[in-house]
Amino acid sequence: MHHFCAGIRYLFLDLHKGVELEAARLSTKVVFVVSIALTLIIGAKVLW
Repeated sequence: MHHFCAGIRYLFLDLHKGVELEAARLSTKVVFVVSIALTLIIGAKVLW
């Protein structure tokens, strides 16, 4: 899930959105949190 979320982030970077240092750091944190959440959600659905 991390590669999927990071890929979306890089698509935005290719469009020059969020390239400033503060925005880039924030998007990194968002990708990390979202990818963990999606991993847990998908893992829970697979196990139940």
